[in-house]
Amino acid sequence: MNNSNEPLHGVKLEQILTELEKKIGWEKMGEQLNIRCFTNKPRLKSSLKFLRTTPWARSRVEILYLKTFCSKHKGTGNAIRGILAQKNAVADTSAEKPTPFVWPT
Repeated sequence: MNNSNEPLHGVKLEQILTELEKKIGWEKMGEQLNIRCFTNKPRLKSSLKFLRTTPWARSRVEILYLKTFCSKHKGTGNAIRGILAQKNAVADTSAEKPTPFVWPT
């Protein structure tokens, strides 16, 4: 673990998944996070691919990692709040429904 104020600084997603899998296992991650890539034939490579393209799922995994391994780190609360703020900002911008597609006539 590093000594900076950001507990996730320098920690790669692959490392996060590997450490969580060793500590709590795929089945528990699937139960706690309710993400199918952990419950339906979980593999590191496929989970990484899914999490890299799905921000809401990645934020859940990062928060679980912070709560599991970094709960005593002084920047953990700020990091969790930052992740949740990013998630809410993305949700606010995507809340506007795009105009529906209409076939040209």
